[in-house]
Amino acid sequence: MGVDNENSYKNEHGAKGINSLERMIDALKEKKYISMSQKKYRIADPDYEEEQFYFQFLIEFQDREQWILHSTTSIRDRITEQQWHSEHIKRLNAYVKKAYVVVPDGLDPKESNNARNYHEKIAQRKIYSALDGVVPFEVAYRMIEHKATSLMESGQAHAKLGLHFEEKLVDALNDKENLDKWKKDSTTAVGYLYSLYCDVMRTLHVNSKEVVSIYATCDIPKLPSGGMPKTDVLVEIELLSGKETYTFSCKRSSAERVSVHEYTAEAFSKVLNPDDAELKELLVEFQNAGGVRAMGEEQAERLQRRLTGYRDALCKWVLGGIGGEGEPTVQWASHIITVDESTNSYNIAAIEDYILEYDKQGITGQLGTPFQWTYPSGGKGKRIQLKGKMI
Repeated sequence: MGVDNENSYKNEHGAKGINSLERMIDALKEKKYISMSQKKYRIADPDYEEEQFYFQFLIEFQDREQWILHSTTSIRDRITEQQWHSEHIKRLNAYVKKAYVVVPDGLDPKESNNARNYHEKIAQRKIYSALDGVVPFEVAYRMIEHKATSLMESGQAHAKLGLHFEEKLVDALNDKENLDKWKKDSTTAVGYLYSLYCDVMRTLHVNSKEVVSIYATCDIPKLPSGGMPKTDVLVEIELLSGKETYTFSCKRSSAERVSVHEYTAEAFSKVLNPDDAELKELLVEFQNAGGVRAMGEEQAERLQRRLTGYRDALCKWVLGGIGGEGEPTVQWASHIITVDESTNSYNIAAIEDYILEYDKQGITGQLGTPFQWTYPSGGKGKRIQLKGKMI
């Protein structure tokens, strides 16, 4: 590569990195995670005329705390420029508490190591630094989310994290630059939430050479009964050999058990085996009693024996809606993604693998299933509610 070509490549690569960071900031502002942003932030020392201190972006949270962000696709000696600028910006603007250099996800190994090593020097206080870190795009996104939701009431934060992860997934999968980078059709593509994109593609075992296009949506129709389907995100992948559809259920992981399923005894019977009269009778009895202990030891043991042959079908229905109402290719989930709110990290698995993981981790519930059996508030005698641990 000649000098001119190399400079052209660096400029294009760098410009795409800045564009990706700007898109991230716009998305986070739209989600109300940040209240204000400014591109090409400049500030002057009051004793001097020129606004000589510069960072590509400034963002502000609801508590008025501000962060400055600077995208680079390469860590070189010139990072001392960002050190200089961030030190003086923090000195002159007391609202600026954090300064980060952001690098693309999926950098080549050499550049990735450079970025990681420099970040570790900062984190381990091996060097004096006005920068608070050198972080990949995905980490920057998570840190901003974490800061923003820490300012919200718990219920509001949970709701936002759940909904916004679905939107985040859709944005990543629909990004054309991600596809170009993954297929190696572009050497300058930076992408958007590229690590998440790659993790999904890896889980789906899709061959990049076979992919023509990818479309994702979180606009999933309600079930015929009016209830919400298990699918939160639908992905259509156009391959050279035809179209494949995948469906994802997005759940928040929790140390405590959370409500994962709620239906009538009639619905349980219909999905598991409408011809099993004893199962139906025992499910109705459980629904009326409202709990395992209230049902009585003998009857609970009978129900557990009847459920033994339906455990796999029950798990698939509870986690993916499989076997229940709705359109199988759209409203039943083929995969599940659990999001750990404490770290904003995630785990992706096919429904079948997720059920196997329950067994590997020794997660047990009641009636020989991984779930706790109870009833919803005000629903005793009307519905059965299952609670489960998301892993």
